[in-house]
Amino acid sequence: MPNVESYLEGVSLIDEQQLTTSLDNDIQTSLESFAELILNIFDASSISIAANLPQRAVELYKSGPKITVAKEQLSDDVFNESIIEHDPKIFRVVSPIILPSNLKVGWLVFERASDSLLTEKEKLILNSLQKNFVNQLVQRKNLLDKINSSKFHSTISELKEGETEKDRLIKKLQKMSDELDEFTSIASHDLKSPLNAIKRLLEWIYDDCKDLLPQEHLENFQLVLSRTNRMQVLLEDLLSYSRINSCDSTRENISLESIYQNVEQILEVPQTVTVDIHANNEVLDIPLIPFKTVFQNLISNAIKHNNKEHPVIDISLIPSNQYYIIEITDNGPGIDPKYFSLIFKLFQTLQSRDDVEGSGIGLCIANKLIINYGGKIEVASDGKLGSTFTIYWPKV
Repeated sequence: MPNVESYLEGVSLIDEQQLTTSLDNDIQTSLESFAELILNIFDASSISIAANLPQRAVELYKSGPKITVAKEQLSDDVFNESIIEHDPKIFRVVSPIILPSNLKVGWLVFERASDSLLTEKEKLILNSLQKNFVNQLVQRKNLLDKINSSKFHSTISELKEGETEKDRLIKKLQKMSDELDEFTSIASHDLKSPLNAIKRLLEWIYDDCKDLLPQEHLENFQLVLSRTNRMQVLLEDLLSYSRINSCDSTRENISLESIYQNVEQILEVPQTVTVDIHANNEVLDIPLIPFKTVFQNLISNAIKHNNKEHPVIDISLIPSNQYYIIEITDNGPGIDPKYFSLIFKLFQTLQSRDDVEGSGIGLCIANKLIINYGGKIEVASDGKLGSTFTIYWPKV
């Protein structure tokens, strides 16, 4: 009979004190993506994902302050939401993660500052996210079972023409990826309409009442509007992220100077920002839209996070036979080297979103696009005197 360990390979409990975890990269990625969507869509302050091992529950992933849940809540197989009396009040969700076979893989637990329960729309979104995560676990196990079975290997040797099992597996993996992209797109679209309606209503109420309400209430209105705008940006960036694999790859011959002129208009670069380009108008043969998306995200990042009165950005094209090597250097606050790997992950920002608006998707999109086209991106900084992002884009 399948057990939890067969779906979460690499997790085992030696004894009550000793836990070993070496999760497969695909599982780890699925856990991180699932958790990041929960954190951002539900504005959660902390999250925990636990596995239901025979000996006890084992935490596989956590973000934010530690969540302490009573054993009785985890032993329950039903969805549970509650308000914890604090100041401010804490809203907690404990949701079992159950496979179609009724095997309980574990629990999702998250908390946020709220004094109201989930709406029906939020419950549907949460249910869809969990189903998608469960489907990934099931499909991955089925694939591994096929790969490891003798029947699979004998079938491979017998196939002489037509579609091979390997081809079918590749198509199945591609379908899984397409379904995840489609889910992200649908979820974003479904959330945009009510969010726009909420924003318009708040703006109307604010306009009608701004001369009647005290300053403290007006500030709260502005805070809610700010959060609404942030969610709109997040949804748009989610859509951009889901469309990466279908990005138009039409190639064009164009210079960095020309690309920047277009990006400058899109970003509405402030006059206080100085941008110097050292490329001698050399023509690049590149897929324009993906390359411009990467370039635009890096320029936007360099401007947005610069704390100087007069930000300066230097863009240089470095000679190379194999790559178009572009260095983008700024005079901002820099990035501590310990955060280099973190900045390219989905929804990750090093500054509070209350200080610098951003979804934390821009660098992730840039990194994924560069990798998709066979290149790489590197960052260099001492954490004090600016940063340099180096793009290695393959030449044809």
